[in-house]
Amino acid sequence: MNGSATFNLLEKLGLTEYEAKTLNTLFKLRESEAPTISRTAQVPKTRVYDVLEKLIAKDLIIEIKGRPKLYRAIDAEKAIDLLVLTKKSQLNALEAEATELKENLIILDEKEEYGEKVMKVKDKQDFERILGQELLKAGKSISGLTEITDDHIIIHDALAKAKSKDITIKLLNSFPSQKLKDTAEVKQFNHGLNAFIIDNKKVVLAISDFKKNKPEYHFTILNEHGPMATALTHFFDHNWVNAKKY
Repeated sequence: MNGSATFNLLEKLGLTEYEAKTLNTLFKLRESEAPTISRTAQVPKTRVYDVLEKLIAKDLIIEIKGRPKLYRAIDAEKAIDLLVLTKKSQLNALEAEATELKENLIILDEKEEYGEKVMKVKDKQDFERILGQELLKAGKSISGLTEITDDHIIIHDALAKAKSKDITIKLLNSFPSQKLKDTAEVKQFNHGLNAFIIDNKKVVLAISDFKKNKPEYHFTILNEHGPMATALTHFFDHNWVNAKKY
């Protein structure tokens, strides 16, 4: 491995620029005093001693007492193994922290499963992303009075993931969409609505017409809203009987 590649790897493994330069230089010199290291590594004299102390603390170099004081790098292979081990340890700690955070976020998310809220977005895709998140929370069923086209990739992906969890999905769609046939039991019916009933208790309902270009779009999420879920389900079931199969 050449000097440039070694320097780049040392930086990737968590060393600062000056630390990587200093250690890389000591791999070549094996043993040297600070002024020579500073000059060869192109690390300022005002910083080199601080950098050397940090590398000593990381067990990557050894200080040899004497006049002048000398510094020696440990074996390059051992140094890289040590840095890799440190990086893995940091990643494991980060993974544990992320897992704890996700668990806390799930708890927060569950606390938000009650009540109702009206939301506003400027981009249609933001609505699709939020809708996709809600669809993935389904535990048993999704029914939808929808206007999904083949271009609504985010919603198609969410429905596909829901299907993989054995969620029952039935859609009355205003437009023919071949993609929907892969993920849902679907019929065509021109209803003009954009509403999803999730587990017979949650409703995600578009208030704005998302087919039109607008400066902003409104929708509502009704959690644990039995009356609205029941009303939409009755409307869905009534029209399902006579709707056109794809």
